[in-house]
Amino acid sequence: MIVVLGRPGLTADDDIDRPAGLIALAAARAGGRVELVGSVGDDADGDAVIVALGQAGVGHAAVLRDPAGNTPRAADGDAGDAGDAGMEAEDRPLPRLDAADVDLGLRYLAECQVLVAAEALPADVLRVVSDAAAYHGAALVLLTAAGQAPDEDLAEAALVLEVPMDDGGAFSELVGRYAASLDSGRLPADAWADAVSEGGWEPATE
Repeated sequence: MIVVLGRPGLTADDDIDRPAGLIALAAARAGGRVELVGSVGDDADGDAVIVALGQAGVGHAAVLRDPAGNTPRAADGDAGDAGDAGMEAEDRPLPRLDAADVDLGLRYLAECQVLVAAEALPADVLRVVSDAAAYHGAALVLLTAAGQAPDEDLAEAALVLEVPMDDGGAFSELVGRYAASLDSGRLPADAWADAVSEGGWEPATE
């Protein structure tokens, strides 16, 4: 099973947006069994995200509904990225995603072969993610914004990918395909080659 961690959102046209949602959808389309662990707002957009994930076959039992946060929605031409620092706009705080919530969500799932942290996360949350991956013996994929590499211990235990800006979702599609290929039993190098050959584009890696 593939577990994607993050805060999905919506585009201006009500489609799933942001890396967590896009990666989960791409992995499911590639044949993976996918669960999303994370959070959305307790609002109409959050309802829409949950419905869309369910219709795509992505599990969402471990998605927190946060009444104090807002499900992110991109303006026309905009898209979320891994560098969000906790606020979509000054008056629109993102749903919370703290270490205790993530730990609870990951403990709710009985298995995990691939764990993708789909956005930049604080060190304490990354530690929970790393511990969960080690417990399950799962492959760990960490997405980071430019210049925001995790500490050396985490980097050694994971594939770290720097999210390019303004790629139109192609990078998230690539990561979703990669996760599905890993989940099918392919070795990391072979899984990466499979994902790249299917998409015809390879981002920079660290």
